[in-house]
Amino acid sequence: MFLLSFSLVSANAVAQEPSVIDLQEDSKWIPEIIQRLDFFVDTTNTLDIKKVASAAFQEKFRQISDPHIVYENIADFIWIRMTVANHQQNDHYSWYFESWGYDLDEITFFSPQGDKGYFPMKAGYDYPFGDRDILHKNFNYFLNIRPGETKTYYIKIRRSYPLTFSFHLRTNDEFITHSLNEYFFLGLYYGILLLILTLHLYLVVKLKKNLYLFSSILIFSSIWFSLGRDGLGFQYLWPSVPSINTITNFSSLTELFVIISTLLFSYFFVKKYKENPKLRSLTLAAIAIMVGMFLNQNYGLVMDAIPYMIISFLILLVPFTVGLRSLLSIGRFSLSYTLAYVCLFLIIAHSYTRAFALFNDPILNWYFVHPVIIVEMVLFSLSILNQIKYLQEEYKKANLEKTTALEEKNRVTYEMNNKLHQKVKERTEEIENMASDLAQKNVTLQTTNLKLEELNTQISNINQYLKENNDKLRNNVEEITKDMALMKGFEFEDFKKVFPDKETCLKFLSELKWQQKFICKKCGYNKSTESRNHGRRCKNCNYYESPTADTLFHKLKFPIEKAFYILYLSNRKDVELTLNELSGILDLRRETCWAFKNKIALAMDKVGHNKELSGWETLALVHLE
Repeated sequence: MFLLSFSLVSANAVAQEPSVIDLQEDSKWIPEIIQRLDFFVDTTNTLDIKKVASAAFQEKFRQISDPHIVYENIADFIWIRMTVANHQQNDHYSWYFESWGYDLDEITFFSPQGDKGYFPMKAGYDYPFGDRDILHKNFNYFLNIRPGETKTYYIKIRRSYPLTFSFHLRTNDEFITHSLNEYFFLGLYYGILLLILTLHLYLVVKLKKNLYLFSSILIFSSIWFSLGRDGLGFQYLWPSVPSINTITNFSSLTELFVIISTLLFSYFFVKKYKENPKLRSLTLAAIAIMVGMFLNQNYGLVMDAIPYMIISFLILLVPFTVGLRSLLSIGRFSLSYTLAYVCLFLIIAHSYTRAFALFNDPILNWYFVHPVIIVEMVLFSLSILNQIKYLQEEYKKANLEKTTALEEKNRVTYEMNNKLHQKVKERTEEIENMASDLAQKNVTLQTTNLKLEELNTQISNINQYLKENNDKLRNNVEEITKDMALMKGFEFEDFKKVFPDKETCLKFLSELKWQQKFICKKCGYNKSTESRNHGRRCKNCNYYESPTADTLFHKLKFPIEKAFYILYLSNRKDVELTLNELSGILDLRRETCWAFKNKIALAMDKVGHNKELSGWETLALVHLE
């Protein structure tokens, strides 16, 4: 009992002795003075400065031992007592009190005015920015303490979470130097982000792709996130609307925007290289879960910071891993994509530095996310530039293949022209030799008219023979051309050697359909890639078009190779098979043969088909539906 009484008396004795901050001669900056101050928690929220500053009340103050002061009593006012003794001789120094915790809901600084009591200066995140005496993003107050004076100041604080308090005393030159440096580097930081945002907005306007739209939203969300974290948004963008501070900072809305935009950007980034439906589902699921956790955190059961952060990491890790595996499966590992996700995890961790400190240095603990965001934006931009480079390489590769095909075609044409030229040359030499022989014979035949007439007769016969041969050759060429066009004389077994299966027919139909160029029927784009069954897939909207679409074989219900043969027979004038005969040859129902022959007849009427002048393949592209 005696020991307990002694302890209480000792505690009261200590409490009555206020902590004093001494301003020495060489002092210009006294950092982290929080544990050199005294505090009292007003659980009634009714105390005023007159009551708190009274001599009888001083024994209730206790010295602060933790930067958080207290973790509980979030809804109660905290009174802080600060006693400063100026031992300096230099009266040119002006001293300022500064709170780096700029996101206090309410702070009232009471400066002693002698017999007039205390002068209150109220500000905070719940009050317009213009209410502050010094228009700075942090809370700063002039101490007005002269050399040799000792003054006691009181600070009344209301907070919305157990933040880490960071109080400092600075001279005027230290305060100005620190402020200029801080605003300079923050200006540089936002300038870089705005330049990157401008680049991405240009890509949105120029290329009109979802990837660049979501990358722009991600950068904008990061800027908004930073403006809420460093206080510049409140100072310059919404100084008269303090309610935005709650939306921006305390509800973690900006953090949610950063997460959602990162997930969507990552999905479209991977999609540019490889389509992955599983990644799409996981991305949407991750977004839904994060939105649900956000709503629960703000309107339901609040989770502790560390479990919430760990769960967020695990949720984001799933789509990131699947996306990275998709890139690795096609040999397109992106280091910048991976590091950018790491930066996102650091941003999420930084969001909870209000609840626990990652570093001992308060400046590093608060501002380390700014260079991380810049690195993330630069890495994401590099990923986009690498992707654009990859697409350009693919475009060049396609052009190279096209150029190679044209060169091969030109080579074949050149060889054929050379052969034709050689034949013409040989024929010319033959005629020249014949002319030389005739000239020699004419010289010989000049001796006698009889021999001359005989020679003329021989020459006429030779010319007649050549003419007949030329006419015969011309008729043969026309006959061959006509046979080629009509494919005259092919039985079904012979026809099957040319078109043996569905694969061959689809390939032939694809080459015939797109021999000029490809035009997407959905968006009008003219670039495509060959897909399954020799179809074409638009490079712009991903629309797939089958070779049989909008042709005579559209919605065909029996083997296409048999339909080819029916079309081939329909173009022949020398063959007239009955439906029963055709059904037996092709092993098809008689009604099926009749229906398709009727469809061919409609196609012939539609285009005015001439069996003698046009091949059967011209009917293949007629669309009747």
